[in-house]
Amino acid sequence: MSDRNVALTKIKLGDFLVVKNQVWDAAIYYMQAEKAFKYDELGDKAKFKAAKIYYYTGEFDYARSQLNVLKGSTSKLIANDAMYLSNLINDNTIIDTTFKPMEMFARTDLLLQQKKFAEAFATLDSIDSEYPGHSLQDDILMKRSQLNKKIGQFQESAQDLEKLIENHGDDILGDDAHFKLAELYEHHLNNEDRARELYQKILTDYSGSLYVVEARKRFRKLRGDSTTEEL
Repeated sequence: MSDRNVALTKIKLGDFLVVKNQVWDAAIYYMQAEKAFKYDELGDKAKFKAAKIYYYTGEFDYARSQLNVLKGSTSKLIANDAMYLSNLINDNTIIDTTFKPMEMFARTDLLLQQKKFAEAFATLDSIDSEYPGHSLQDDILMKRSQLNKKIGQFQESAQDLEKLIENHGDDILGDDAHFKLAELYEHHLNNEDRARELYQKILTDYSGSLYVVEARKRFRKLRGDSTTEEL
């Protein structure tokens, strides 16, 4: 087996151990894969997964330090995910007098990975009830949408995203919400007109978004236009 395949196997084993709630054993495998491919996108992927272990367990300072390194990853997806998670930690731990809401939200992320959906919903509800109006509101709506989509509740997932766009459309998750909502309407809710409208909104209102290229391609497909002309 090649070194790359060994590293990939360790990452997959780490993912399996996360599901089994053996998160620190998972971290060891992730870090071994990272060390073997330190200056490679595969190593960045492993490093991101290891950083998330520290995030799940409330070790926010260390998680943030690792995520800040990954902001320079050659993978735009990893860099973007690292930036989002680092900013999430910053926004909800530096000013807050208690880390409890952030710890609860991080636990929700772990429960989602473990497919413990009922517990995840209950944890999100607890944040809402115990810390009403908390700065995590947009992130809670996004996470609730992800959970609803995972269990096939597509209309509820869309409602969460519509609410996020209505109340937090100008915040960091605005473009994500538009793209994910467009996907729901295109693939699950049989409303291509609404999907096309949302894809177009990304092109006009979020020109710096990571989703622009894909949104343009999908907009043109739904418009019935295969040309390469600009909008």
